[in-house]
Amino acid sequence: MKIFIIAGEDSGDKLGAGIIDGLSSVLVSSPNFVGVGGAGMISRGLNSIFPMTELSVMGFIEIASSYTNLKRRLDQTVSTILDEKPDILLTIDAPEFCFRVAKKVKSLNRNIPVAHYVAPSVWAWRPKRAKTVSKFIDHVLALLPFEPPYFHQVGLSCDFVGHPIVSEVMASRDDIIRFKNEFSLGDEPQILCLPGSRKSEIDKIMPTFGRTLGKFSNVLPNANFILPSTPHVFEHSKKYLEYFPKKTLFLTPENIGFEKYIAHKKASFKIADLALAASGTVSLELAANNTPMVIGYDMNYFSRQIIQLMMKTDTVTLVNLITSNRNIPECIGCRL
Repeated sequence: MKIFIIAGEDSGDKLGAGIIDGLSSVLVSSPNFVGVGGAGMISRGLNSIFPMTELSVMGFIEIASSYTNLKRRLDQTVSTILDEKPDILLTIDAPEFCFRVAKKVKSLNRNIPVAHYVAPSVWAWRPKRAKTVSKFIDHVLALLPFEPPYFHQVGLSCDFVGHPIVSEVMASRDDIIRFKNEFSLGDEPQILCLPGSRKSEIDKIMPTFGRTLGKFSNVLPNANFILPSTPHVFEHSKKYLEYFPKKTLFLTPENIGFEKYIAHKKASFKIADLALAASGTVSLELAANNTPMVIGYDMNYFSRQIIQLMMKTDTVTLVNLITSNRNIPECIGCRL
């Protein structure tokens, strides 16, 4: 069995790694996984046809400025799918890229089933997308319980599968002790910083987050600041390190290995007294660890104006949406 999987960012790579683990455990013979993914999926046997980091772009202007390379990678992906003739094409989030791939593949070969993991947020903006994607997506796997009806009403098969964070093993007491001992962390306040994984996010958010943590440092001079970071994110972030307090611990697999990085990242979520995080599924991970959080987000001015006009909800934080309250404070755009 051959499965072609596409993930476009770190959160998608994490979901894809879970899919590979799950399928490998229930199928008699392990499938052949080909596609586009990050370290998590590659470590589980995915043959990635190019670096996933090239797809980590968000915002209308940001995507437009990367159009030439994205178009080249889109054509390469479609061509590879048609050559590989997979038993199924599974796309994960990253709708701007994945939907273009799926649409092109369906136009050239209707026999390849296409499933999309992480339903597009039609309840928040651009609701007509549900009808549009039904023309080239065969099935949607939704993370949120209220999402399936939006797709059922346009005739698109959709199942609520939940977020894998609910079954994820959290950091144990021993994991926390090892983490704190390795970096000499005591009982002082631990502040977690999560500025996103896309380069465009880092460019807009990281300086503001850094300055904010600097103010924390002035008020709480004994506080530690922890920033988990994949290699490509850390490399792109280096030019913004001047904005951060000197007592900032940067966690990256480059120095400690991928498995240890994941263990330490989980421990950092567990011990954090507060998290400053970019909007996204990370808010669910923080909630699962009972970590107090403030959510922030920004993008290019024109992208922000367009999205604000299209927004159908007054919050972008998934925890607020799921719980139907507004307990998680957020600072978006010009309020950041």
